[in-house]
Amino acid sequence: MVRKNKIIIILISIVVIVGAFLIFYNIQNKSSQPPTISFSEEEWDFGKIKEDERPVHIFTIKNTGREELIISRVRSSCGCAATMLSSDHIQSGRSAELKVTFNPTGYNGLVKKDIYIESNDPQLPKTKLTITTKVEPIPSPKAFLSNSQWDLGLVSQEDLPTFTFTIENKGELDLIIDKIDASEYIQYDTEMPLKILPGEKQEITFTYNSSQHELGEVRESVRIYCNDPRRKAFSLRVDGYIKEKPAPTVSISPVGISFNLVDDSEGETIGKFILENSGEEGIKITSIKTSTDYLIPLISEIELNSGEKENLQVILLKDKVSDKIQEGEIKEYLYLTVAIPIVINK
Repeated sequence: MVRKNKIIIILISIVVIVGAFLIFYNIQNKSSQPPTISFSEEEWDFGKIKEDERPVHIFTIKNTGREELIISRVRSSCGCAATMLSSDHIQSGRSAELKVTFNPTGYNGLVKKDIYIESNDPQLPKTKLTITTKVEPIPSPKAFLSNSQWDLGLVSQEDLPTFTFTIENKGELDLIIDKIDASEYIQYDTEMPLKILPGEKQEITFTYNSSQHELGEVRESVRIYCNDPRRKAFSLRVDGYIKEKPAPTVSISPVGISFNLVDDSEGETIGKFILENSGEEGIKITSIKTSTDYLIPLISEIELNSGEKENLQVILLKDKVSDKIQEGEIKEYLYLTVAIPIVINK
């Protein structure tokens, strides 16, 4: 009986030892085979594609390890390569699909992009896949702009600054400018629609009418629409500052002149005034007259630009005045009529 019990104890001990060994072996074997990432291919060439195509390729990601493979991040080197992963947790021996869609808009010729993948594979925590293609552009118009900003600077109310904007067609087909959206203060000299042939340029002149705009800062934009498939609309920004229109200023020197009849000259005597425009705007004197017929101005009207001076000569006819003056002096006057514009808008 004692011998039989010993045999049973020995057998139980053997079973326990073998079981412990198997458990330890499995643990050791499992820990020695972590998740392992593998791909159906690491590079894919879409070949030649047109600019309006959207080719798709599916990479197969397989877990050849014993533990669960976890994909923590998938990103592409460009927004033109969109990715979609069917599952980010992949059991041992299973696979997931990584769908890559390429958008070739704006590309021409050979293109190469990378997709980066991060996982819990201890041997390859970070790896990448590569897609390549050759993009053949579709014939189309292509708008090229000379400028995207119009700086008015400091302008006065009622000023009409202009800006010439050039649009060039660098494409292979006719560029059509369909429409221009602008505020009520901005006018342009071109009828719509406007056609620009391949390789040609077209100038559009904009005029800013500041007469009805309130004083202060200007921040506006002109929106231009066309048939360029890459850029169907673009903007011209308008910045500036409108100040109050300065009043025209005309100075006259001297403020008066004297003629002396007792001198050696005979027949006539000439006196001279100097007129100066010290304002910022041009001014026009539409009529120059005197209060008597023996004082004759040599010019009947004057137009002065900003900062400009002009001589105004007046002739005294002595033979006409000598009969009228007995003693003392006579005071006569020079009359100037200044034209000041008045703008009336609808």
